Amino acid sequence: MTHSPTRPILILLATSALAACASPNFPIDPPVINPPPPARQAPPPAEPPREAEPAPQVPRAAERVESRPLDTPPASAPRQQIEPAPPAVQPQPAPAYTPPPAPTYRTVTTRSVTGKVVEVEGPAKTYTVKKGDNLEEIAEKLDTTVEQLAKDNKLKKPYVIHPGDDLKGPKTTAKAYTVGQGDTLFAIARRFSVTADALREENDLGRNATLRPGQKLRLPTGYKDKGPTVTTSRVQVDTPPRIPERPVSPARSEPRGTATQPLPPIGSQPPRTTAPAPETPVRTSPPPPREEPAPALPSRPQPYRPSASTPAPRPYTPPATSSANRPVITGAPVASPPVSDAQVSSLGRGRFVWPVQGEVLSGFGPKGPSQRNDGINIRGAAGDPVRAAAAGDVVYAGDQVPGFGNLVLVKHADGWVTAYGHLSRIDVKMQQRVTQGQQIGQVGQTGGVSEPQLHFEVRYAPTPEERARPIDPALVLPR
Repeated sequence: MTHSPTRPILILLATSALAACASPNFPIDPPVINPPPPARQAPPPAEPPREAEPAPQVPRAAERVESRPLDTPPASAPRQQIEPAPPAVQPQPAPAYTPPPAPTYRTVTTRSVTGKVVEVEGPAKTYTVKKGDNLEEIAEKLDTTVEQLAKDNKLKKPYVIHPGDDLKGPKTTAKAYTVGQGDTLFAIARRFSVTADALREENDLGRNATLRPGQKLRLPTGYKDKGPTVTTSRVQVDTPPRIPERPVSPARSEPRGTATQPLPPIGSQPPRTTAPAPETPVRTSPPPPREEPAPALPSRPQPYRPSASTPAPRPYTPPATSSANRPVITGAPVASPPVSDAQVSSLGRGRFVWPVQGEVLSGFGPKGPSQRNDGINIRGAAGDPVRAAAAGDVVYAGDQVPGFGNLVLVKHADGWVTAYGHLSRIDVKMQQRVTQGQQIGQVGQTGGVSEPQLHFEVRYAPTPEERARPIDPALVLPR
């Protein structure tokens, strides 16, 4: 029976072998092992920590690297939150543009040539004697008696007549138009659908004959009455300018008669009387958080209300400067000094002739506290020819200037202009060249005057940039 070693014997043999290995027969330098850094004291995590991979370390020859635990933030300290920068203040929107109100027009209806049509004595009937005619037959044709026919033609017994004689019969009746204020021969002809020459021939009127209110004009045969001439025009009604509504602060009131600065435009800064503050550098970092909320922008523009500490702006008084120190702007129009009467007389003498001959009803200059005559008014008979005082170009011919009726303006050389108003008829047109003494119209009483007359003006501008000023026509017309 073979005996196997027991458990205690085996343990003893293993112990002896280990002791022999502990005492080596050759010296060996033990390895230098750096102790690991102490473990970082961290709060117990809720989850098991993950092993972090060690970062590769670059060995340095002359520098010793020491490691230390990271600073642990206190658990009670709250995490600082960075507030976003406040939104930039949006510029205040400009007020909505309100278009001006549309102009208001009213319809103006004027009536002209409103005279009545009456019955008047017409021309006598005539008959040209033919061969074989006798007085009895002619009287029967003219619807009269032999005695009346002989009386009308101043015939004596035995009533001898010859072929070719013109015998006048009894007078007839005709329709006639009663001339009204301001009527002209051409306007009357338009109303009755005839020509002006036919009216002249029917009434034995000359070329320059004038019409007077109340005169009876026989109407030629075949006329057609269309009634008074009605003219309809649209006239703009003057409306007061619209003033924009601005709220007025009751805290301040300006005394009467004191000039004040105008209110600043909406969205601009109010005027300041103190020195301007130095410019502050622009910060690139966001501003610190504000505890108070930003004030809300107003829904509509608000007027500037100065505080009690802000002094009221004073009206600006420009410093007195002499004409010698006043800057001269190159190219700007410079008003020439007023021209004296002697200079006007020397410049215009011999240039002009009288446009019409007659008595001066109203001279040049002021006519009361609020009236002025910029020319002269010359009395004349209605229909008298009005002639150009000097050669020039017609720059206006019409009746659209209130108070002047039919008006003609003629521009002459060297800055002279003449005007002719209250004409009964205009014989020229715009841009027409006229010569001195040429007829440009006829004397009338259009424009609201009480009697036929000519309003004549002379205007003069020393330079082309200036506006022609009225001068006394007596300074340049022949004496």
